[in-house]
Amino acid sequence: MKTLRTISLIALAALLFIAVGCEKEEYAEPPVYGKIYCDKEHPVVGDTVKLYVKIDKQGNRINSAEYRWKIRNDAGTSEFSQRFFRNSGQKSLTAQPTLTWVVKDWGDNYITLTATFSYTMGDVNSVMKGSAYVSGTIKTYSK
Repeated sequence: MKTLRTISLIALAALLFIAVGCEKEEYAEPPVYGKIYCDKEHPVVGDTVKLYVKIDKQGNRINSAEYRWKIRNDAGTSEFSQRFFRNSGQKSLTAQPTLTWVVKDWGDNYITLTATFSYTMGDVNSVMKGSAYVSGTIKTYSK
């Protein structure tokens, strides 16, 4: 009986060590973006609007991000670049990508955001950099 209890205690301790050892390892990873949307439902020429990117999955261990926006329409292409850093004490940069934009032409505006990241630790492949991409269309109207 005493041997059975000893074996049971050893088995229980082994299961406990296995459960503790199964803790998920932490890695850096880029966010997953959803769609681009505008803060105004019916933007017209001359309006100053904010473009937002929906974040479907927050990234992890992002130290800095560079956002490169491109807005292409019949009048040409506009490009904007922004750089952000995580705040001291934060584990990761979590800010939602946004762009303040003045509508200059009416019609369909094809928008892309290419984001590149540097991490505070490696990803699953020990890489210290990552990226994400999203595109969308915003229709603007004449006055």
